[in-house]
Amino acid sequence: MSLRLDIPPQEAHVVRVFAVMEDKAAPLQDAAVLDSLGADGDLHSEEIELFDLEDLQDMPLSTYLAEGHGIQERQLREMRGQLDGLTGRVLILPSRAFGGRAMKMRVGAGLRLVARLEEDVPAVSFDPLPAGGAHGTVAGTGEPAEAPPGMRRAALALVVLLLAGLGLAAFLMGRS
Repeated sequence: MSLRLDIPPQEAHVVRVFAVMEDKAAPLQDAAVLDSLGADGDLHSEEIELFDLEDLQDMPLSTYLAEGHGIQERQLREMRGQLDGLTGRVLILPSRAFGGRAMKMRVGAGLRLVARLEEDVPAVSFDPLPAGGAHGTVAGTGEPAEAPPGMRRAALALVVLLLAGLGLAAFLMGRS
């Protein structure tokens, strides 16, 4: 039996944790694990993490999720025992892997959904600009300003030099 997941369009800041269900003596190939997600579209595989929990050494998975994915302590508190009790490989699937697209998934026997967590995203606030920093108006008629006389002379001198160089080159090529 497979688990069906409907990922809404523009889903953001959600992290799903899957346990990889495999025999240690006959581990699944990485491609087979990714295929077990059963996605009906293309996933951004560079956003998906698949690793052995032994790679974390002394760091529990809950700490990795808090520090690496910004999962709040209040969410992890209830799941800590289950997350930290996992062994073997895990697959971490963040919303970024869907690229903002809606997707249907039929998770196969190679994976077991352990947790659906949300990243802590602080509200954005904008401080007012310092006093006097944005006061006043922009003057102008909307027409481009005329180039100063010095700039016109420099441009004219550049054009004359370019034409003289082309004339010299033509003269020298004609003598050959």
